[in-house]
Amino acid sequence: MKKHLLYTGILLATLSLPLSSCNKFLDVKPESKIQDDAIFDNIENLNGYILGLYKDWRDSHKNRIELYAGTDEANMGGIQWRDNNFRKGLETYLDGMNSTNGGILDVWKSRFRIVARASSAISALSPNESSQDNAFNLRLGEACFLRAVNNFELVQMFGAIPLTGTDMGGKRQSIDLVYKSIESDLQKAIQYLPDPADPNYTDLRRATRAIAQAILGKVYLYAPESSGFRDYTKAAEQFEKVYNNPYFGGTGAINYSTIYDAHQQNSTDYKREMVYAFQFSNVSGDMNSIQWDMGSRPVASMTAVEATALFAGFDGTMPSEYCYKLRSEGGVWEEGDVRRAESIRYDFTWDGKKPSLTGYVWGDELDPHVKKYEDTRTVEQGLSSYYSGKNVPFVRFSDVALCYAECLYKIGRQGEAIELINNVVRKRAFGGNLPTDKRWGMMGEEEFMKNLMDERMRELCFEGWRKFDLLRTGLLKQYVQERNRWVSGMYKGNRISEPVTIPDFRLVWPIPLDELRQNPDLSESDQNSGY
Repeated sequence: MKKHLLYTGILLATLSLPLSSCNKFLDVKPESKIQDDAIFDNIENLNGYILGLYKDWRDSHKNRIELYAGTDEANMGGIQWRDNNFRKGLETYLDGMNSTNGGILDVWKSRFRIVARASSAISALSPNESSQDNAFNLRLGEACFLRAVNNFELVQMFGAIPLTGTDMGGKRQSIDLVYKSIESDLQKAIQYLPDPADPNYTDLRRATRAIAQAILGKVYLYAPESSGFRDYTKAAEQFEKVYNNPYFGGTGAINYSTIYDAHQQNSTDYKREMVYAFQFSNVSGDMNSIQWDMGSRPVASMTAVEATALFAGFDGTMPSEYCYKLRSEGGVWEEGDVRRAESIRYDFTWDGKKPSLTGYVWGDELDPHVKKYEDTRTVEQGLSSYYSGKNVPFVRFSDVALCYAECLYKIGRQGEAIELINNVVRKRAFGGNLPTDKRWGMMGEEEFMKNLMDERMRELCFEGWRKFDLLRTGLLKQYVQERNRWVSGMYKGNRISEPVTIPDFRLVWPIPLDELRQNPDLSESDQNSGY
């Protein structure tokens, strides 16, 4: 192997680290100069290197929910909208969505950092693939997965991107070539990653064959038609493999409440739901602080120590009116759906007292809030919501089931698709007994897709997939312009600003200006059209 120097932080955590450890990713060795062969020829060092990539990937998704702003399921709170120009730009599709937006730059840099480091491992391990020990090929599979899943996110948001780790240099490559590379990496990952039921698979930070199959299914489902990779049959084949994997029991978690119960995260029922979840804890440096962002500002001031009430926070990301209202009120929720109470916080009574809006300018601080990330352990430990650290779902079994059903419908198996949604997703949503009037019957494609998008919101709201769903179905402009208050300009029936008409070019993000100026293979003329 080549002996140039890598500057990297090597993680000392290994597969033997107990899952019960409260510091899941905290044992980090200081940065040092380590030669390639000291990493990639030594299985212990290689293991630490790959775990470091998992940590980077996890940490880049701490703000996964707020990051993909500008949807119909959520919007910024008023004070955040006033004060945070980066997020305001992403929310409103106006001039703040530009090549110097800090949020866009963070996504580009953090994902490409993982892609570049994964590529180093792939380049070192691939030449010896046929002769090296299985332990090395397992790490090769992980590196391929991590490169693929980050490239998938990048191509969804930016369109054509450079393919790091190839002989193509730093130029942006056509979307079809990018998807071809992602497909190839995921196929390699599927070859070497373990089944989730493998008794040797005990570290939930690491990827399995099931998550690689699920992401490959999403590649075929989410790829734009223009890429030539949209293929419902191939997508269905991958989702079917996950759906039929005995590990998930054919249902995922039996009870929806299990999914967001911090004390159930090591239970069998919870694990049956999580095809993959980012692992966090309440330990300083290992938490995600999502509740700090999503809780209520007036509640934060109700306790002697700021934000130690369960649902305290700072109104960063809040449900849209469509996402918190009942159907009878013009919203998405059906009466009797248990997911509503698990997903949305409506009551802010704490310790027998109700918070006051006195002194708050916007008046939205006690509107319904996101509930999914409330972490009861912070209250039990006397911590503020800044230390919230529930695991963050990336792909759940019900997501796979809904994607699978969508593909079945598209390839002419409509009856199977509708029964799958009724018997797996909606049955659980109504407490295990789906009322007759809540069962879906046969319907045309337009009605099916409308209902499916509502079902995906009810099931998966605030889990980071909504923007991708709106983009791939071509519904983003219509739904966001109708339902996002900062885009529609309407709040509780009142006009608060002029409506925004989202231009087509803003459906992809701009390439960061830093990249255009620092990458010798790019210039400002390589920017996405319109920016």
